[in-house]
Amino acid sequence: MRKNTQLHLVVETELFEKLKKQAQEEELTISEYCRNKLKQNSKILKIEIMMDKIFSILEDRKIYKQVPRKNSRYIIK
Repeated sequence: MRKNTQLHLVVETELFEKLKKQAQEEELTISEYCRNKLKQNSKILKIEIMMDKIFSILEDRKIYKQVPRKNSRYIIK
């Protein structure tokens, strides 16, 4: 099991108040809320990396072509 590590951040008062308000709405401490947000963002980043790898493989096999769009990066043929 991994050991816990502390992380100390300095944030602007406005951002801190926003985080505090959101944490209160979800009935969490600021620490718990921030940990949850970091985990969520980490999962999203992992999904995006995996999708990029998949699309790279598809591109190599000429199964799709990249099309610049606002909401979508790729079109599957």
